[in-house]
Amino acid sequence: MSYDLPEFDKLREMAQRDPEALERLRVELCDRLIQEAPEKYRRKLRGLQFRVDMERRRAKSPMAACIAISGMMHDSFDRLRQTLNEAAGNTAPGYLNTPSQEVEEGKVLPFRRA
Repeated sequence: MSYDLPEFDKLREMAQRDPEALERLRVELCDRLIQEAPEKYRRKLRGLQFRVDMERRRAKSPMAACIAISGMMHDSFDRLRQTLNEAAGNTAPGYLNTPSQEVEEGKVLPFRRA
């Protein structure tokens, strides 16, 4: 799979002068990538692309979209890490967020009124 992307400066110019063309290019490349994937992965990839597109639409700014999508990626990597740790038998307290790790309950302290 090889994709001929325009040079960075051309992409930047498209973003400034013709954002619709840049968006069409993005959609075309994503669709092509999904279509070229093995059949058994296409449905999942379309679902993931749908989720990414919805996060982009919901976001109030491009930076907010980037942060939301980055959060999705980090959540996915965390689930993968947990699964790999469990498969390797690593459930020691040094491994954060493992389901087998006990959670210590905290004590809620009320604020005093002045």
